[in-house]
Amino acid sequence: MTTKKKPSSKRSVTRRVAKKVSQETGVDPKVVREAINKEILARNAGKSLGYLSFAGILPVDLPDGTRIAVLPDIHVPAHDKLLLWAVKKFLKDFQPHILIFIGDVADVFALSRWGRPPRVSADMQYELDETRRLVDELMKISGCVHTFYIMGNHEDRIMRYLKDPATGVANILDPNTREPIMSFHGLMGYGKGDPVTFLYDLDERSGYGGAIVVNEDMEFHHGFIVRPKPGASPLADADRTGRSVSHGHTHRAGMVSRDMGHKTLRAYEFGHLTDPTHPYMGYANLLNNWRQAIGAGEIVGGKVHLQPLAVKPVKSTGGKLVNALVFNGQIYRASDR
Repeated sequence: MTTKKKPSSKRSVTRRVAKKVSQETGVDPKVVREAINKEILARNAGKSLGYLSFAGILPVDLPDGTRIAVLPDIHVPAHDKLLLWAVKKFLKDFQPHILIFIGDVADVFALSRWGRPPRVSADMQYELDETRRLVDELMKISGCVHTFYIMGNHEDRIMRYLKDPATGVANILDPNTREPIMSFHGLMGYGKGDPVTFLYDLDERSGYGGAIVVNEDMEFHHGFIVRPKPGASPLADADRTGRSVSHGHTHRAGMVSRDMGHKTLRAYEFGHLTDPTHPYMGYANLLNNWRQAIGAGEIVGGKVHLQPLAVKPVKSTGGKLVNALVFNGQIYRASDR
């Protein structure tokens, strides 16, 4: 597909291309995707996609047609490896333009202050390596143009571990990046040029205030308000901030909305992707409303339209019950091996 007129700017040509391909039928999906990718990059040039790390709330501007996938609390290495097979297949088909890790991707069990069973091993380097491997794999499979990694309270275990006995060491800055030398993304090995942004709070901590706000419509953060009913925790946040909220942290899945007259507040929780039987998840049996789930959505009319995709047991080809999620009529089954 070509244009006869010379574009006045990169931004204008991508908008015309995106509009044209959206009006045609039978267009190669790769052409549509490339047009949206270019528009995302043009809208956020030098801003939202230019940071390796950001402290606070980062505004992001996304065009119509942008697909978003939200992956909640994975807690590597206590993640559900069989279910992640289904998630990877979903991401490969869905091909989100934006991938959002909404906190607690890593468990950081080795630095936990909670009492650990004596036979449960803990290795911080292993946790970092496994988290990096999985994040890279999910980014590659999704084909996303950019990833936002919102820090959770579990990633913050590193700073909390250092603050008491070694505050001076915790605050040392890397001479090259001028960021804390013990930052989580630094320990993970990410650097300038990687298509990922790590969101911390204003104190460069994690799990409390770091967030992105998409199109001034939806705030994505890890969350710290905890309510017992699914959807109630982010709704309390939405009431506090006055805008729609999506978060993780509680391991619950639900959606609640509230009509405010002039607008509708929407509140989403996206569950978790952990293996509740893993020894790192010893507290899982204390709660009975955890739900494995992910989130998927698209920008339509400048607004963020989302849905939680709850995981439920279905029969595999061999008649065995396996966990699965359903999207657009397609069943994504977990591995039964």
